[in-house]
Amino acid sequence: MFSPADTDSDQNGEDATMATIDVGATHILSLMHMERVEDPETGPALEMELREEVVNPHGSLHGGLMGALIECGAAGCAVRAAGSENIVASDMNIRFLSAVTVGPARVVTEVLRRGRRNVVIRADVIDVGDDRKLVASSTLSYALLDSPAT
Repeated sequence: MFSPADTDSDQNGEDATMATIDVGATHILSLMHMERVEDPETGPALEMELREEVVNPHGSLHGGLMGALIECGAAGCAVRAAGSENIVASDMNIRFLSAVTVGPARVVTEVLRRGRRNVVIRADVIDVGDDRKLVASSTLSYALLDSPAT
């Protein structure tokens, strides 16, 4: 499973966030050309360049693909917060505010709540090339499958 917490050591021996997602050539993350990046304001993030195959007829990022980018970025944040990859999305609400027209589209995340049975993540999409314009805001809930049953 994708986990943005994976790190490599740079030439100074310090940990640096990996830019390549190594999940296999046919995995959706690879097919969509998503890259892990370090956002200067929020930390680990996931982004995708605008390319001909991911834009709608208006030249902006297709909303469904933006939803996939959001879920993938939020899942990485939830995995870090839960300390486990044994999670499943249970709710997702996206508010599309504007279009990604310059790119890349970057999803930045924040843990809103970490409970015994779930994690709630806020995931915003910014258009990095358009002065970090906020283009979508979302919240996602993940069920923690390792949590004790009640």
